[in-house]
Amino acid sequence: MFEKGENIDNKYKVNGVCSDTGGMGTILFVTPLEKMQFSVVLKYCKITDEEQLKRFRREVRLLSSFAGNTKVVQIVDSNLDYDPPYFVMKYYPDGDLTRKSTSIASSYELQEQSFFEMIDCVQELHARDNFHRDIKPQNFLVDGDHMVVSDFGLAMELGSDTAFTRSSVWWGTHGYIPPEFFNGGFKHADAAGDIFMIGKTMYVLLTGRDPTYIVGDGIPAPILHIIERCCRIPKDQRYRSLAELKQSLATAYDVLLGRGGNLGQIRELLSTIAEALTQDKRYHSADVAKLVEKLAMVDDADQIVLCGEIPDEFYSIIGQSPVVGNLEGFLNIYQKLVDSAGYGFSYAETIAWNMHSVFYTEGVPPRLRAQALDLAIRAAHYMNRFAAMDTCIAIIKKVEDEALALEVAEVLRTHKDTFVANIEKSDCNSTVIRNVLAQIREQRGSEPAF
Repeated sequence: MFEKGENIDNKYKVNGVCSDTGGMGTILFVTPLEKMQFSVVLKYCKITDEEQLKRFRREVRLLSSFAGNTKVVQIVDSNLDYDPPYFVMKYYPDGDLTRKSTSIASSYELQEQSFFEMIDCVQELHARDNFHRDIKPQNFLVDGDHMVVSDFGLAMELGSDTAFTRSSVWWGTHGYIPPEFFNGGFKHADAAGDIFMIGKTMYVLLTGRDPTYIVGDGIPAPILHIIERCCRIPKDQRYRSLAELKQSLATAYDVLLGRGGNLGQIRELLSTIAEALTQDKRYHSADVAKLVEKLAMVDDADQIVLCGEIPDEFYSIIGQSPVVGNLEGFLNIYQKLVDSAGYGFSYAETIAWNMHSVFYTEGVPPRLRAQALDLAIRAAHYMNRFAAMDTCIAIIKKVEDEALALEVAEVLRTHKDTFVANIEKSDCNSTVIRNVLAQIREQRGSEPAF
């Protein structure tokens, strides 16, 4: 809309376009007609329908409310009555975080510093019940060793009367958008949505890949665990707050940078949980969550050893509310112990019984109950332990719920070449399971598996 050399509001001379990639705004390089202490850019609203103008005014209002905040980009001037409305902010010649991605990917120290700064910037919004809703590397501007969060065009104030009015409306950047935004969640955004987008932002900075799908190649296991938890589809399984996310990152980089004795801390937690369960018949959900987080941070060999030290009572509570959100991460870790097959044949029965406890914990989703059964079958098969097989068979025969039966059927197909092929289908309560067992028998022929 503005040409080079043009005058805006008798205050700014246009030098050229800085960025025209924003959804509703264009950013221009400008020279103030009255001298300022630093270089500035001007952002104006390039779309003039009423909805976009409301968004633009909300962005200016929110940014202005953070005047003096060193973690939020600063407005130095604005005119919302001008046509088109605009605001002026400091120019950051170092650009956004994408320019530092190569350096970030190659340095654990810089990763930790950058991720912490990102979280601290977004926390400034969350502390006021504001949510960004469009977090990505391009919205963190760099000024030397300093970072600020920018682009509040989609940000939301809790209870704002200028929020989007239709629940079907959603905005954001492809690949970063949390799934709940597509189903009315954009209008009712919360911390979980921003945490999802922070996870995708960390992923892109570490890999340079398209954020739509997370591929773990080249990402250190402790950080991959954190990214995957940030980006879980059910929002209640993500980190509950930015503080919790930051604590997990600190633990991960303690491991990656060789700081502190993580194994000792995990064993101390195990002892605390075991004592509370056996002596007081209680537990603290924070201890359970912390244990799973810390287990995810150590290498596979240590995970296998530590899983073998977990008390049996733990398996009866890991699927309970409010700690069930940690169950999937724990089962993924526990699988490493199961698949190691480095335990005695009798321990397979212990594994099967532990997974039996998880399977029958009320409130565990069918998918995770089936995952627990899968691990029990693996251990029984690896060690050829008949008592463990009997535990698995009893579970399978008793399944009645059809949603659960569908998940269990997939597990049975996976293990069709094991003892499950010999389960007497007439003893099973579920039609789905009887049918899949018949299919397995038909595929294998009439002969028993062994």
